[in-house]
Amino acid sequence: MTDNDGATAAKVDVLFILAHPDDESFGFGGLMAWAQSQHLRVGLVCATRGEAGEISHPSLGTPATLGAVRERELRCAMGIVGVDPVRLLPYRDSGMQGTPGNDDPRSLARADREAVLADLVSQIRDLQPHAVITFGPDGVYGHPDHVRIGEIATEAVMVAASSADPFLGGPWQTSRLYHMAVAREDLIEMSQRETGPFANTPPDVIATMGIPRSEITHVFDVSEFIDTKLRVLASHATQLPYQPEDGGVGDPAMRPRLGRESLKRIPLPWPEDRETADVLDAFNTLPDPA
Repeated sequence: MTDNDGATAAKVDVLFILAHPDDESFGFGGLMAWAQSQHLRVGLVCATRGEAGEISHPSLGTPATLGAVRERELRCAMGIVGVDPVRLLPYRDSGMQGTPGNDDPRSLARADREAVLADLVSQIRDLQPHAVITFGPDGVYGHPDHVRIGEIATEAVMVAASSADPFLGGPWQTSRLYHMAVAREDLIEMSQRETGPFANTPPDVIATMGIPRSEITHVFDVSEFIDTKLRVLASHATQLPYQPEDGGVGDPAMRPRLGRESLKRIPLPWPEDRETADVLDAFNTLPDPA
């Protein structure tokens, strides 16, 4: 079951399958802005409404209203970069590892795996994306919802291409599958800062986050779109420092970080459609992606 925009699905070039509102903006706000400039069709499936997230200021919401607030923030952000449709699944944010939200029976962490898989297979078959982008096994920083949605979305790409479960729609072979990729070396450097994301994270913890830079297959220079990306990020007001100049995305030192986004291509066991496979290759700054 999903909360879908519109009765008739529009097919998309790129489909993001992520866990929470703001995952898409922090990870790919620049890539989405570039795709909009190229008149590419981009869709988003978001597994939760981020109910366990932060509330940066009491005026912005309460624990009871946060899910609805974050959905509005998400739709505002995606409107800036023309992402449509935006579809939300009916699962609840599980919270960080070891928090009470992990045990909530409504959470993505506790959801029936086959039900989540069926939801994602149905979305892929309906939207028929040329490329799917989701989380890898690292979940960037190990958030249980990142890890789970990435694992199931990766399987859903495979199942969607098969003849299984015809009641979920006809088979669809996605040409490309990518995992969000953040270089571990960059996270280690960020952990040594006094402020900002991952600042002062212990070395043994940061060593488990991200992936080695050598595994990244696609790096996108989105510096041209940083101002748009900042507008997209600003839509997620509940999740930003209330004074963003104090180490938040408004920190000038963060701008170079915002100008690069990256992916790891995951091989698929069928021939790709070369006519559509290079949708993202054209923007890749790395030579000859594997």
